[in-house]
Amino acid sequence: MPNFHDRLKQFIQNSDFDYKSLSLEIGQGERYISNLFSNGSDPGMSSVLRICAALNITPNQLIGLEDQLSVMRTADDNRIVSAHAEKILSAVTSEAHRRLKVRGIRPSFDDVLVWWHQQNGQLSNFDLLANHMDLFKPPSEAEFRPNPFRIGAHSLISTAFGVKDADHMRKLQNNFEDKLCENVAFAHVETTKGKPVLSIEQIDVTLPGRHFPARFVYKRLLLPVHDGKGNNFVLNYSQPLE
Repeated sequence: MPNFHDRLKQFIQNSDFDYKSLSLEIGQGERYISNLFSNGSDPGMSSVLRICAALNITPNQLIGLEDQLSVMRTADDNRIVSAHAEKILSAVTSEAHRRLKVRGIRPSFDDVLVWWHQQNGQLSNFDLLANHMDLFKPPSEAEFRPNPFRIGAHSLISTAFGVKDADHMRKLQNNFEDKLCENVAFAHVETTKGKPVLSIEQIDVTLPGRHFPARFVYKRLLLPVHDGKGNNFVLNYSQPLE
């Protein structure tokens, strides 16, 4: 049975692209596709979506899932695609979850962004991602501070600061400088406007029981999310800068 790379090679052969032109088409270096094959590596989910758009195929076809569906451009075909879109996205999400199980490591930023886009920002199909992320309620005018709602058991906040839950995080914030809390609150407000906010952050925090501040440099992705019941949140997914 063809694997991912065999299927990708076949689709490229049946297209007007070669490896170099496809690499450039999806915004990568000219040897990107060649390196995928020579290294046997898999692209991130965002690259998969760009490859599919360039080759005019669906993620189902490239990943090798059943019930394959070609992406068409006519009005009638767009109607058919819309009718099957939920099924396709569910299948791709399931494949992303399967890969997370196999890898046994934290999700990539691509994994999180693809999930967020597929779910239209709703907190669903979230089980394998939830433990790596934190949820905050938007700051209120009365108390303009980060407002923790749920802390993931394997999130950076949990592993770096030893935070157990949202109440613990609120207490720990009392040790943070007001300027730091204000900056985070402003970032949360900006996120509630509807777009992802990706940044590299550096903070110096004196933790309880320590005499000197600890420096943390990390990548932070903030996403506006909701629970489908009218409650809005800010999702924080962070990784140490390596």
